[in-house]
Amino acid sequence: SKLFGDGNFTATGYVDAGFGGVAYFKTTLDNLRAANAGRDQLTISSGDNVLAGLAFNASLATGPLGSRTYYDAIALNLIGYDAITLGNHDFDAGPEVLADFVSFYNAQGGAAPFLSANLDFTGEASLQSLVNGGSIAKSTVVTKNGNTYGIIGVTTETLPTTPSPDTAGVNPALPAIQAEVAALQALGVNKIILSSHLQSLNNELSLVGQLSGVDIVIAGGGDELLINASNARNTVAQRTGPYPVTVQDADGKNVAVVTTVGEYFYVGKLDVEFDANGEVVSVSGEPVVVDKDLPGADTGVLPDPVMQAQVVTPVVNAVTAANSSQIATTDVFLEHSSPGTSGPRVIRQRETNLGNLIADAFVWAVELEAGENLGANALIGLTNSGGIREDLDNDANGVVTQGEAFATLPFNNTLAVVRDVDVATLVGALENAVSRIQANLSGTDGRFAQISGFEFDYNPLLAAGSRVTQVRFRDGSVIWDAGLGAVYGGLFDIATNSFLAGAGTPDGYNFGGALRTILGIGYAESLIN
Repeated sequence: SKLFGDGNFTATGYVDAGFGGVAYFKTTLDNLRAANAGRDQLTISSGDNVLAGLAFNASLATGPLGSRTYYDAIALNLIGYDAITLGNHDFDAGPEVLADFVSFYNAQGGAAPFLSANLDFTGEASLQSLVNGGSIAKSTVVTKNGNTYGIIGVTTETLPTTPSPDTAGVNPALPAIQAEVAALQALGVNKIILSSHLQSLNNELSLVGQLSGVDIVIAGGGDELLINASNARNTVAQRTGPYPVTVQDADGKNVAVVTTVGEYFYVGKLDVEFDANGEVVSVSGEPVVVDKDLPGADTGVLPDPVMQAQVVTPVVNAVTAANSSQIATTDVFLEHSSPGTSGPRVIRQRETNLGNLIADAFVWAVELEAGENLGANALIGLTNSGGIREDLDNDANGVVTQGEAFATLPFNNTLAVVRDVDVATLVGALENAVSRIQANLSGTDGRFAQISGFEFDYNPLLAAGSRVTQVRFRDGSVIWDAGLGAVYGGLFDIATNSFLAGAGTPDGYNFGGALRTILGIGYAESLIN
């Protein structure tokens, strides 16, 4: 069998660089299919079939629910998947949009089911109706040349704590997978593939050691690069590991695990030989780079003309229009990454001017939207850095466009106010904000806070949960001190986004029973305004 797949696919891979792009991906995939004619071929997506941002906004702008054109769904259908796993970002715009997306995919002729064995949709009618109709399932059986293959999907258990507004219930992955393995084996299926979206390859590798009955794992969500040889885009030195990585399962059997980076940069290609009993005899492969045939290039493929016309062109036109609408100028680089747009995401490690600007914008917008109803509490701002995705002036030309603002704050979040927060709860939130920072100040966790209206000190050498040493208003007056406790006796209203104000502990934040007020203005709109 030959498995084609990748870590996460989105139509945002439209940029005219030397590599990647969904139209070029389609041609690359079709060439591989032709070269391997006669073998059983499976094509699998391991999740994040959409990503919040300008490209997906192009779909959302085509009309209301029920009448939209979802360009990513057209791409999925044209690619021709056998199974599509649900990733956390597929929920970015909410369950109703996801249901609309799947329904549109089906209306386009898309036949592959969307898979997740550990999600429970009984609390969300729009998605449950798709479960009832078979468009969303826990697993699927695919027959190729008389051979049957079982494919199980699984979604990260952290779904309620990632920037994905949804009402899906999330069950533990391991028992859900094992239940589907048993169900498939009861049907006589002995070749079983797990398509998992656990957001980090290490999570899949840890999971395999507890599994039994799974032959191959297609991992997604972590954007790791597994390669064996240098190619036109990456060197072996840039890899996370070999392709595939081999791990022993609970029975001591070797299981091949593969993944690649997303954005249609690679087609993951895995060759697997099974014996008559469904046991893996051999496995090999390599991700195939999506190399564009551009002027002056020595190699490359041409874009698929149907994909180009139906997906790429309308998305590019919509993004171009958004990027031509200037909203501001800046004399300084507004920093998400450092030392430039290709650097590490320092906004998840420390205060940045962009983080300050966004938190200030939240406070400013809340004062305009709900100022007369705020009362006497001190109004401050706090947002998770994980919801800030790009440098604001991403091309560093000093001009800020509407498109850049939506790319910086791409999620379907609105503004929100968490009301009547006492000092102890605020300090607890700040402890969560710095709990993942390492002693050398590195860290890439999206919970790191960008704030407005106050400041705080913390010591990364102290144990997580006991790192904050002092909290002050912007004028320097002390709110809380590790040696003194609460100095300020009042309450706070916190301007934030609807994700952090949601139920549970999103990004680890717990505001307890504080009253939440969700406002009608989008969090990107507050920055634009």
